[in-house]
Amino acid sequence: MKPLLRTLFSLAMLFSFVVAACAAKSGAEYKFRGVPDGSQPNGGLVADGAGNFYGTTSGGGRSECGFSTPFCGTVFKLSRGANGQWKETILYEFTGGTDGGGPSGSLIFDSAGNLYGTTVSGGNLGVCNSAGCGTVFKLSPNQNGTWTESTLYSFLGSTDAEQPGTGVIFDSAGNLYGAAGGGCIVLCNGTIFKLSPNQNGTWTESIIYTFLGDTDGGFPNALALDGKGNLFGTTFGGGATQPPCSCGTVFEMTSSSSGQWMKQILYSFTDGLDGGFPSSGVTLDSAGNLYGETYDGGSFACPQSGCGVVYQLASVSGEWKVGIAHTFNGLDGSKGSQPTGGLRFDPAGNLYGTTSGGGNLTCNNGNGCGTVFKLSPKSGGGFAFSLVGAFNGMLGTGPNYGVIVNGGTLYGTTFSGGSPNCTPNGCGVAFAVTP
Repeated sequence: MKPLLRTLFSLAMLFSFVVAACAAKSGAEYKFRGVPDGSQPNGGLVADGAGNFYGTTSGGGRSECGFSTPFCGTVFKLSRGANGQWKETILYEFTGGTDGGGPSGSLIFDSAGNLYGTTVSGGNLGVCNSAGCGTVFKLSPNQNGTWTESTLYSFLGSTDAEQPGTGVIFDSAGNLYGAAGGGCIVLCNGTIFKLSPNQNGTWTESIIYTFLGDTDGGFPNALALDGKGNLFGTTFGGGATQPPCSCGTVFEMTSSSSGQWMKQILYSFTDGLDGGFPSSGVTLDSAGNLYGETYDGGSFACPQSGCGVVYQLASVSGEWKVGIAHTFNGLDGSKGSQPTGGLRFDPAGNLYGTTSGGGNLTCNNGNGCGTVFKLSPKSGGGFAFSLVGAFNGMLGTGPNYGVIVNGGTLYGTTFSGGSPNCTPNGCGVAFAVTP
């Protein structure tokens, strides 16, 4: 199967989770139930520092939407009770109208405790299509425990942007940045947008870059900022190695004193031993090195397209050099394949992530149930790989959104599995595992 088709197929699969008892201790899981409380969580989790976790579901909630899912999606909160079980609270149900629909990507907090995120539909209905072009939204807590939703921006498609599905990030000045998969007149290869707050509470949107595809790159993933205000990201396609590869890029964007943004491609993947088709953005370490993952390439222990890699980019004498932190190489992906969802460091410098396939090969037509993995730095350089947990398919398969590290425990979500209220494959779960 072609790499792009394999990716779209995998991300559209219905997934859920169970951790192999021999590899990790599983915390209490929360199983979504569909209409009552949401279904198909479509992003990772974010913590508030008080032991609560927040996320989005692309389905469930209200039933007005009628596009790819018959429901509009939710923003939820998970709190652990005295009995150790998770309790879910719906903070907001989208209507699919001007407020947006189908939230996608992880949420982010500001210093006042407000939540920000993106939806791939809703907003300006009938502009991009009948479902709308997508929005950036804000949720503000009220004293009575409820939350108020406001739409910061509704996208217009065309030369603006559409379907911003990777969430947003803040810079030190309070501006928001995000990536959108569409936004063009002829060839839709994606955009990077900026939202700046105004004194009257409104926000001004500007497009700081439009991808041209081809050698320029196309279809950007989530973004990251360094301490100097430079933006880093990846594109799933395009790059200097095409044709015929078009295997994706890592890029940096810097702003001049006049506010103009310039983009530089740091690396173009070849889909060989270096990997191909970056499936998430990059993570920065304290030295400014970049870490990311590719969906394909690396070891061809996985037939046809490779199992994927975790890569490192380091600036050496002003030039960026690529290195491979780990190549997934178990036969047919038995040690994990197709890493996706992004990487997270713990305070000791260990990296954690998820693979959407591999591990137990009984799931997903033999492509595997997925894994959680750990990369530990070695004293002489490089990383040692270990499996934290392997999904077994009994309750579902395949995390797509990585994990967050909180108090020595890893937390994440899967797109489905758990309760079969939504489909026979389940509505999705939130999970906790201790390495």
